[in-house]
Amino acid sequence: MAASLDGFIASESGDLSWLNNSMGKNEDYGFESTERRTGAYIMGANTFREVSKMGGGSKVPTYVVTHDQTLATKGRTELFSGDLRELVTRIKESIPQDKDICLFGGGGLVTEFVELGLIDELGLSIIPVVLGGGVPFFGRVSQWTTLELLECRHYPSGIVLLNYRLENKGKAPDGG
Repeated sequence: MAASLDGFIASESGDLSWLNNSMGKNEDYGFESTERRTGAYIMGANTFREVSKMGGGSKVPTYVVTHDQTLATKGRTELFSGDLRELVTRIKESIPQDKDICLFGGGGLVTEFVELGLIDELGLSIIPVVLGGGVPFFGRVSQWTTLELLECRHYPSGIVLLNYRLENKGKAPDGG
C-alpha cells in the first residue's frame, strides 16, 4: 500500500494522481516480486475499482471484501462478505504453503485486519507529498501494535518502501 507523507491513501476527492505522478521511471517498487510470492490477494471494493480502472488484473486469485454483490468482476476474482478470519483460513487452505496472502487496501480493511491480528507483515510505500487531508491509511484502533522494521528502501523519486513485522498488541491508544 502507499500513503502520502502525512498518512493518507487518497485525497479528499478520491484523486490518486499524486501517487502516479510521484513514481519514477524505471524504479522497481517490488511489484513483480510481490506477485511471485503471492498466492492470493485480498482488497476492499474501492481499491478493486481503482485497480480495475488502471487495467490491473492478476492471474492470482483475488478476493474483494464488499457488501456490494453487484460489483463487476472478471477472471479469478471473487466477492466476499463475512468473517475475515474465515476468509483467511479458507484462502490458506487453498494456496501453496510457500505463498503469501497479500492484503492490498483500503485503509478500513487494513485496520480491520490489524484489529483481528490477521497481518504478519506490513509493507508501506511513503510517497513524498503532503495532502493535508483525505482517506487515512489507518482508522481508529483499540490497541497499540508494535512493529519491527524488516526493510527500508529508498528511491531517487523520493519514495521510501518500509516493510514491518507486526508484533504484540500493547496499551490502548488512550493510555488505558
